[in-house]
Formats: sequence, structure tokens, C-alpha cells
Amino acid sequence: MDPQPDDASPMPNQTDKTLAQIRTELLTTFSAADWESYNHLVGWLRDTGVASHALKVGDAAPDFLLPDADGHLHSSEELRRNGPLVLSFFRGGWCPFCTAELCALQAARDEFESVGATLAVVTPETRDFPRQLKQSLDLDLKVLADVDYGVAMSYGVLFRMPDETKAHYSGLGFDLGARHGSSVWMLPIPATYVIDAAGLIRSAFVEPDFTIRAEPAQILASLRQAASTS
Repeated sequence: MDPQPDDASPMPNQTDKTLAQIRTELLTTFSAADWESYNHLVGWLRDTGVASHALKVGDAAPDFLLPDADGHLHSSEELRRNGPLVLSFFRGGWCPFCTAELCALQAARDEFESVGATLAVVTPETRDFPRQLKQSLDLDLKVLADVDYGVAMSYGVLFRMPDETKAHYSGLGFDLGARHGSSVWMLPIPATYVIDAAGLIRSAFVEPDFTIRAEPAQILASLRQAASTS
């Protein structure tokens, strides 16, 4: 699984495929070392129960204030002022499963807006990396930089990377310390939340296997269900 350069071209248009289908294709590109690292990390996350600390349906969503890719600050209160907020945590622009998810969310953006929802995605990447990501994938999404990992920590989806995983990613050319502006290598478990206007979590998708993401259709179904029970 080769690193994606910061000036990478946008991913090919795969909006006719589900994220599960794209996942299957991406897994075929794994080397033996990739598979070993993947199995170790996912196994470690499951064994240590990291996902059990994540916020759940019915919990109050923590408030936050984060900069977007252009440096403008956005509060959680502002983002859910006119309706539900879809908040998705992703690992970074270097992860092909993340870029596939972002492209799928971009393709479904109009459908989210049609049910009154606002979409925001949160990355631990800081400095100029969020802006580069938006440009390379031609995204019209709110990409928020989780400076110092605070929001992922408050949602309970943050973990410190095992040494074996850090060594593998370093060998692939991923300097996450530089990308995060931190000497501590931490990542969020990919997670997607639907938060209502009152700040309550109405839907939660948290998956230790970083290759599996919430499908836009699943998120839309959660939004419609939340609207019908509000």
C-alpha cells in the first residue's frame, strides 16, 4: 500500500460503488507487510477494547471549536444550529480508505442537505494538510483539524499507535508526527456520529477495523430515523 503524495490527483470517480466494494479492491493492493501490520493493529484494537470507550447513542455530544482547512473556526453549536450534524472522524489524507470515504461523502452531500443535515469531517492532520487534502480530492466539505487530538479524545475514539504500527507506517513514508504537529503518534478509530440539534447522539458508527466505514446510505437512513422519532 504505497503512500499517497500530498499533491496526489483526485481518486477516480467511484461513486457508483459502495465503500464495501472499494474496500475489497483496496485490500487486493496490500503487500504481505501491509497484511501483517493490518492484522496486528486491528487485533490489538479489538483486544484492548478501545472502541468500548467511544460515545454511544443517547450520550451528549461534547462541544468543540475547531479550525477548518482555511483556518476559519467552527463550533459544534453552529454546525448543528439548523438541523442534525453528521460528524465523521478519519485518519488522514494518506489513508486510501479515508479518501474513499471522503469522496463518497462528497458525492452524497446534496442528499444530506436535502434532509437538513450538516456534514463535517475531523482529522488529526494540521498545518496545511487539510487544505491540500481538499484541493487534491476537490472536496466541498468542512474538513476540521483536531488540533492536539482533543475532540477525538472527548468522543472516546482516540488511541496511541502501537510501536509496530508506527514502524510500519514510518517505513511507508508516513510521518504522522509532522502531519499532526505532535511528537505523539495518535489516531482516531474511524467513527461517524449523527447528532441532533439539541446535541444528543442519535446514531453512532465506531469500527476498530479502519478499512470498514459507514456507507452514506446508512447515514442517510439514520438521519431519517432520527427525524421520524424527534
